[in-house]
Amino acid sequence: MRRILFFFSILSISFGALAQIQEIDSLKRQLPLANREEKLVILNELSFLLREVEQKVAFEYAQEAEKLAQSLKNTYEEARAKENLGWIYYRRGQWQKSFSYSKDAYKLAIDGNNLEEAARVLNSMGALYYEQQNYSFAIIQFKKAFEISESVGDVYTMIRSLNNVAENFLKLNELDSALFYTSKASEANRTAGSPYLLSFSNRIIGDVYFARNQLDSAEIIYEKALENGVNQGISTIEASLSYRLGNTYLLNGKQENAKEVLLKGIEVSIYHGLIDELSKNHKYLAEYYRQTGDYQLAYEQQSKFVALNDSMVNKSSRDRLALMQGMFQDDLEQSEMDLLLAQNENQATRLALNRKIIFLVSTGSILILGLMIWLFYLNRKIKKSNADLLMQKQKIHKQNEDLEVKSHQLQKINQTKNKLFSIIGHDLRGPVGQVKSIVDSLISGHLTQEEFDELIHHLKVDVDSVYFALNNTLKWSLAQMEGFKLQKVNFNLTQLVDENIKLITPKLREKSLEIEYISAFTDVQVYADRDLMEVVVRNILNNAVKYSSPDSSIQFSIVMDNELITWCVQDYGLGMDEEQISAILSPDYVISDSKLGTKKEKGSGLGLQICKEFTRMNGGEIFITSQKGHGTQVCVKIPASKVLVSN
Repeated sequence: MRRILFFFSILSISFGALAQIQEIDSLKRQLPLANREEKLVILNELSFLLREVEQKVAFEYAQEAEKLAQSLKNTYEEARAKENLGWIYYRRGQWQKSFSYSKDAYKLAIDGNNLEEAARVLNSMGALYYEQQNYSFAIIQFKKAFEISESVGDVYTMIRSLNNVAENFLKLNELDSALFYTSKASEANRTAGSPYLLSFSNRIIGDVYFARNQLDSAEIIYEKALENGVNQGISTIEASLSYRLGNTYLLNGKQENAKEVLLKGIEVSIYHGLIDELSKNHKYLAEYYRQTGDYQLAYEQQSKFVALNDSMVNKSSRDRLALMQGMFQDDLEQSEMDLLLAQNENQATRLALNRKIIFLVSTGSILILGLMIWLFYLNRKIKKSNADLLMQKQKIHKQNEDLEVKSHQLQKINQTKNKLFSIIGHDLRGPVGQVKSIVDSLISGHLTQEEFDELIHHLKVDVDSVYFALNNTLKWSLAQMEGFKLQKVNFNLTQLVDENIKLITPKLREKSLEIEYISAFTDVQVYADRDLMEVVVRNILNNAVKYSSPDSSIQFSIVMDNELITWCVQDYGLGMDEEQISAILSPDYVISDSKLGTKKEKGSGLGLQICKEFTRMNGGEIFITSQKGHGTQVCVKIPASKVLVSN
């Protein structure tokens, strides 16, 4: 009976969608004729109705409403505008801005006793805890939002809160709880008639059936929800349901149905810039091609999924860290404010006490002797109180200093951790995943010898990439370890360069590249850590080959300037612009997006960052000059041999 009720709820979406479209059109017609107060209300309502459908238009309406509300000093509508902006920033993945706007909206709503708006903002705050993967705390926020919205009769926010509670229980794999709350949301929505919220409810119901392996029920729910999402023009619903339904079709053996819906999902995701949904549609389309025996296309789709997923995981990690730092800073500022208020209260208490003393002294002259004795003891008490306050202040100051030191240490630890995770995520995960995919297919018998031979070149490229990245990672990790010391020695730079040129000789031949020496390059002695400088030389040579145009040359030059040796490598290929060079040479460790080489060679943007760090550790510096489309010159300036300098 419950399943029939769910299906009936899905079919009722189209009627709500028609009513919502009519309401939007009516508000747009009223907008040019309204006075400023009426216009403010209409702008906020349009932004709210459009923020899941036409996000750009909704954002413009919300910005205009915020400015108009501030000029009219209307805090009620300003809170609504800020809540709309906070939610749109959340949808865009700009979580720190979302947090800032939501926090301001909540303060305005509470100060104005606007409980309806406060409940909506609590949903936005709960969504930010969801992005931190703190699902239990997110559930607390959404339940609180539901209680408030229920008390004021805001049905839309009640349904939204119930759906969000269900989504977080689904993440915690508490399927019965998820189904209970989304069922309540679906029943409530039959009267509210919100197409988006009902589609969201049914998507969660489909996810619950899928998690329970009730694939036929999940398929029916997904099909109906997708059909209604398309009819309503809700791109996020359509894209997210495409990969869910495609995966369900594949598990039910309906390969061609899966292909059709996944291709459409990719088209919608690309058009609307929905990266998460796009990556998952590519993932299951790769599985379709694998099942149908087209391993070349399966490999291409899997590669697209890996690239998109890696990019998304790295961005999500950075954004989540920024959001957590923002919330921590907000809490810290609030703590400092509380401390100042407490100090002001203590000072006010002391002033009041002094006034009492003056009053008693001036009016009780007859009891001057007794007052003097009383004042003596009172003064001792005040001094003791002041001493206690001073001691507490010093203790608080010391605690603040300790917190600052620990915060700085934590930041350095986080920076080191983030560097290592970035290296693993960029350089190792993708290639290893490709190798695993090919090897698994070969072992399981899904890949013939001829097909394996076709992919062996790609496999070698991936293995070479992993080896090169792993070597960089190990050297960098050793350099970051506590207790690491540079082992500086005098060594022959010419010999080191020649050894590494031999290693890249196959790549030179593959691109028909010539090595040219512009200046004398024999027996050049330098003073540095040879292992670290070998990593620098190897990365610079590898980049020169990677970005050189075929049939061109790579030129070496060397200059002795006082006590420094400057070794330069010039290639003639893609080149870089000033923005790229500034990012690479900045004082901070920056993970930049690497461009493909002249033969589509992959990279991560980490090599030159490691070169910069290792060169500076050896007392040197790295310089880059480049012209877009004409090539790049990378120069490394390091100390000359101590023997040469003494001569």
